[in-house]
Amino acid sequence: MQKDLRMTELEMQITSVAINPLGVASGLIELTKPRTGKAEVLLTEADINRAFNSEYVRDKLKNYQISVNGQETAITPQYIDFHLPGERKVVLNASILLRGTGETKQVGFSAVLYISANGKNISLKILSMGKVKKFHQN
Repeated sequence: MQKDLRMTELEMQITSVAINPLGVASGLIELTKPRTGKAEVLLTEADINRAFNSEYVRDKLKNYQISVNGQETAITPQYIDFHLPGERKVVLNASILLRGTGETKQVGFSAVLYISANGKNISLKILSMGKVKKFHQN
């Protein structure tokens, strides 16, 4: 996953840092004790698409079970296409293999992203399901 996760910007604030001084000499900064802090990460569409289509995420999703016509079946993602068209909207289209039948299905949704008042939780309100155009407007 490391090579497939890119970020545009990373900002960290950590209190009372303790590092391994030997690691600094070799370019490896290692925290020696647990610390509290916060991090803000800026990801672009390209960053998120790269992560969704990484071998790591595919391996995590390949045994995921979904219900198709009332029957549980495992899926294998073939390709995931993620977009951020603006106004807190997200659009996701995917090609998935239904392992029980060997069929490939196109699925997708568009949703509005909500962040909780404390900034710690994210929720999605689904606007539409099925294959969705990149710049779906509701």
